[in-house]
Amino acid sequence: MPQAHVILITHTPERLRRTFLALACQTTPPESITLACDGDDDAIARAAQDACDECGVEITVVDRAHAGVSRSAQARNNAVRALLEHDPITDALLIFLDADCVPEPELARKHLELGGPGRVVIAHRYELSEAQTNGFREDALREGAWPADPTPEQGAALAHRDKRLRRQARLRRWGLAKAHKPKLLSANFSVALCDYLRVNGFDETYEGWGQEDDDLGRRLYQAGVRPVIAVDAIAAFHQHHPTRAPDAWEAGPNADRLGVSAPTRCAHGVENPIAQDEVRIRTLVPAASNAATA
Repeated sequence: MPQAHVILITHTPERLRRTFLALACQTTPPESITLACDGDDDAIARAAQDACDECGVEITVVDRAHAGVSRSAQARNNAVRALLEHDPITDALLIFLDADCVPEPELARKHLELGGPGRVVIAHRYELSEAQTNGFREDALREGAWPADPTPEQGAALAHRDKRLRRQARLRRWGLAKAHKPKLLSANFSVALCDYLRVNGFDETYEGWGQEDDDLGRRLYQAGVRPVIAVDAIAAFHQHHPTRAPDAWEAGPNADRLGVSAPTRCAHGVENPIAQDEVRIRTLVPAASNAATA
């Protein structure tokens, strides 16, 4: 079984703690946790250090100055570049999560069981209400249980999405699906490192909110990678907060690009990144570990 390497993306220090707590409580602990920051707010690193100390997990923080526009594609690639710089791994599964999405205790194990070379595992998340977020059960996480109870409506919504994406996956086998369907959601998916590098990762020319994950899915499919639908099988819990997303997917600044054919391997990705300020890589270890080695 390959090693699981979790990559989180954030631009804010808020809502990090519970996600790190959940990663510390995984039944199959990931080999590494990397926090990719689309900016260089030191409050993010401080929040990560606090979580590191509390949860006893090592965290690598990768950041650089904000470019004046959202560059989440580049931030995720920065994390992968840092991972490769630290350890030239070959047999690895990259698990991507948004840092405000709390993974269920079995998330890493399930991604490892379903994922691997030639497969992209497409999962999803429960959209917690404000009341569900406020009533979040951290003790349940520590006991290996879910921290929130989805409503019947939330469960039905995920089941409906799972069914729709499975249908799209069947259509893809027959050559009848849209180029980017089944839709990959960057908040909860996994892909083998070898496949990620084969398409050169996220396309860094995608700036602003959205569609960089649709583009990655499209290029993975072009490369022959098969979608594995796990929307109803691998849970994450999205903590409630105001969103930057437009009301409609089609209103995203990059939506029209998906109708234009593009090469499987993007020009500006893990290799040949778009120009950016110096990238910082900091490995945070729990305070108890520091004291033990002093």
